[in-house]
Amino acid sequence: MNLNVIHLIGGGPGGLLATRSHIKRAVAAVGKKKPLVAYVGVASGDNVGFQKMLSAAFLGTGARVEMAKLARKTAKVSNARALLADCDLVFMSGGDVEQGMNILNERGVADELRALGKSGKPFLGISAGSIMTCKQWVRFPGDDESKAEPFDCLGIAPVHMDAHSESDNWPELRTLVKLLAAKDADTVGYGVPSKGCLRVELVADGAPKLKALGAEVVRIAPKKDKPPLKPRD
Repeated sequence: MNLNVIHLIGGGPGGLLATRSHIKRAVAAVGKKKPLVAYVGVASGDNVGFQKMLSAAFLGTGARVEMAKLARKTAKVSNARALLADCDLVFMSGGDVEQGMNILNERGVADELRALGKSGKPFLGISAGSIMTCKQWVRFPGDDESKAEPFDCLGIAPVHMDAHSESDNWPELRTLVKLLAAKDADTVGYGVPSKGCLRVELVADGAPKLKALGAEVVRIAPKKDKPPLKPRD
């Protein structure tokens, strides 16, 4: 695979039909009739009910979806690693970003996922899974906003984003951008709404090509927001 294409879906309430459309597009981009999808559900603790609900969104795409079980301490990490190596598409499911990253780091799988991304394996994320696929996110120790701090995610998609927080104008993403701007004044955060998707195409020796799908993707900057990315479906 020479071209790495990443689809980052907003997900969230009211976006089910749009999510199915984005998933169909991402699976079609793999270029196989029956691609194998590795479902990474650590952000929800490998919740089976959540997995069944999201796996149903792949119906009609021809994809075979299998869970890379990692959340439980008794999980056979070697089996998950084998699935991730063999799959045609890695699907990062939703839940809690920090919980998901903690599990990936504890199981020693985070770096392997990064390596797969660098090798050109396609990634698809939804909600928290989309955020985990990106560079960093923000935590609030003790729920104290004054103690907000960024932490590393996978960095497979070289952007910062939040998902389905359009109703309250992206407060966490704005906090993250403000924190990162202390070191890089050109920091931009991308807000992907419930019905939207950010397509990230990695280009060798160049800036990634970004495309909004399904809905406008806002671009949050430290001082003044930039014009949104308009959808071009």
